[in-house]
Amino acid sequence: MNRKISVSGLTHDSASAFVSMMGIINGRCSVIWENADPGQADVLLVAASDARHLPAGKGDKPCIVVYPSSQNRPNAPFTLSHPFRAMNMIRVLEDVARALPG
Repeated sequence: MNRKISVSGLTHDSASAFVSMMGIINGRCSVIWENADPGQADVLLVAASDARHLPAGKGDKPCIVVYPSSQNRPNAPFTLSHPFRAMNMIRVLEDVARALPG
């Protein structure tokens, strides 16, 4: 099964790192994750600073909140610390995949 994820509000380097790591971990996940535009995505990956200010109509999609590892974990169902670690990404993406309908 394929799922789509959109990266929003991260620096260019962080977004590029996430997309690159997706290619590495896709073979280790139960679903294949593809990068997509926010309107087409099943899941949004957002910076912690942007999590409270999601664009209208995006609140119905699960969000993975990215936060600096030097800070406390935000109060959100799905979180991912930055810098990214492959095993953490796999765990979060698997949790999100199980939460999605279908």
